[in-house]
Formats: sequence, structure tokens, C-alpha cells
Amino acid sequence: MQFIHYISIAIFTIIFSNSVFAAAPTKPAHQVVDIKNKANFEDAEFSLKINDIVMPYSVFSVFVMPKEQVEFEVLFAQSKNAYTLINTQGKSKLTDTNRWQWQAPKEPGLTTVIIESPDKKQRMKINVFVKVPADNVEGGKLKYYHIGHYPKPSQIKDASHYIVPDGFVKVTPENENVKISPHFSLKEFVSKQRSKHPKYLFLQNKLLLKLEKIRKELILEGIPVSNMVVMSGYRTPYYNKSIGNVKLSRHVFGDAADIFIDNDGNYRMDDINNDGKHSIGDAKAMADIVESIARRESFKGLLGGLGIYGPKSHRGAFIHVDTRGFKARWVSK
Repeated sequence: MQFIHYISIAIFTIIFSNSVFAAAPTKPAHQVVDIKNKANFEDAEFSLKINDIVMPYSVFSVFVMPKEQVEFEVLFAQSKNAYTLINTQGKSKLTDTNRWQWQAPKEPGLTTVIIESPDKKQRMKINVFVKVPADNVEGGKLKYYHIGHYPKPSQIKDASHYIVPDGFVKVTPENENVKISPHFSLKEFVSKQRSKHPKYLFLQNKLLLKLEKIRKELILEGIPVSNMVVMSGYRTPYYNKSIGNVKLSRHVFGDAADIFIDNDGNYRMDDINNDGKHSIGDAKAMADIVESIARRESFKGLLGGLGIYGPKSHRGAFIHVDTRGFKARWVSK
């Protein structure tokens, strides 16, 4: 049994150390991985490559333009037999064993892609949000929703680190509670401005990967996490300007989140360093763990900013994380 335990740990490490950015796919089918200790796996028993990222979760999301092409490929298959892609919308083409080229529907909205194992016991659900093209924004508004104005790429210094939205996810009462990763839903990332539905959102799924990895690492370090709050996710340029933030805030580009741990539900950072106080020390303790995983090779594709913020009268301490592609660090007391 001890031998099986070590083998399971080794396989677990392989899966998660390769779950950020993928190398060029190989043509042959992937070798079957025999996982013994399946009960200890929180996530899916195989990984899925979605274009240039790899994720191991049983539920995840993709944000695409109408008729955009997406490549799905099963990694670490648990069977020698072929997996199945199930989708009632869009068009799919099998390009190799367990690899598909899928085209999104032409109309904006939500559709679901299911990757199913040969024995039908394992399923990975991908919520695909087809975006409303940014060309539909008129006078800084999409329908009646204030978006504001994005700078042109030519107006951004080092524009390679900024993705100006090509479209926006339409958020409605019907889809706002949809899980976009195992522990986060769509509505948690909507801009905080006051508005009726529909609302519109721009989000990069690399951020979801980073948040899920941070959450898991906190738990592994002995910090309970039943509720990780996204205090601020996406911000429209309109809202970002209204609160006096910098013009090129990462929040505006959909790859940033201000987060804290709130297991007791009082909307304040918990005393995670156990010093009996609610202070910037809790944010620092959280940031230290994020910093430790940022040094790992497997985290390289998710590098970005890490900010530490102390408590104020109207809010508690929190940390900022983003996936800008290079290291940035700061502290605000």
C-alpha cells in the first residue's frame, strides 16, 4: 500500500506541474496513466489542453468570439479507447486520437462542451461563452451598459502585455451563477458598477487557473479556504475611471482579481496568520504563499503582479493578483 501511495503522489505531481501552458501537441495517443488512489483526487482524472493552456478541472470555461476555432485535446488519458466530445451547438472535427478542432456558434451566448471517457464514468464540462463583438460598443456603451473607452494598442506602451477586448460576455440572471471553474462563478468577476442586466464582462481564463492554484496551495499550507472572495475582478474603463484608478489597470484587461479569505462570512480578511489580529499581516501571509508557487517552473505561464493591501475603515486587507506575464510587486498600507 505504501508503494501505491508513492506512485499516486508522483502521478499527481506530474499532472499539476504540467497544468498551465502546453508544449506543441504530439501526434500519437497519450500513454494510459494508471491511477490507484482515485478517491484522493479532487479534480478530473485526466487533463484537457484548450488551445495553449492545460487544465485538470472537472469544470472550466472558455471565452471565444463567434465562429472562433478552439482545439481540445485529452492529456493523461485513463483508457486506451477513444474519448468523446459532446456538443449540440458549434461544429467539431476529430483531428487525431482524443483531439478535436471545434468551431463556436455564430451567435453570442452560452454553450457546453463535454469531454467524456470511453466508459462514460468521467466527464469534463467546459462552459463556452461566445462573446458579443466589441464592434457593437457605441459611444462607450453596449446596449445600455457603460463600457467606456479602451486605448488603441498603438497608444499602449509595451502593448504585448495587454489584451484589448475583442468582445464581451453577456451576463444575465440566467447565466450569472454558472460555474466557470470549480470554485468560482461568472457573477463574481462582473464590474462593480451599478447597472441592471444585461451586464458585460471581459475575462481571461488564465486568471481562473491562477486563482484555483492559489486556493489549493493555501489549503496544502494548512489555511482553511471555504470562501475565497473576489472583491474586484473585471472593471470596465468607465467604472475604473469613476473610482480614480490608473488608466491601464490590469482589472480593465480581464486578468486581475483582488482577493481575500472570508470563511466566517463577515466580508473581511480572516486572521489567517493566527496572531489574534485582522491586519496587513494576514495579506502578507497569503502573499507569501502566492510568492512561493510563483517561483515554480510550472507556474511560469501565470506570472504577474502581486500586491499587498492593508485594511481600511470600509474594507479589510486583501491581495491583488494578475497574469500580466512579468513580475511586479508592491505594498499599500
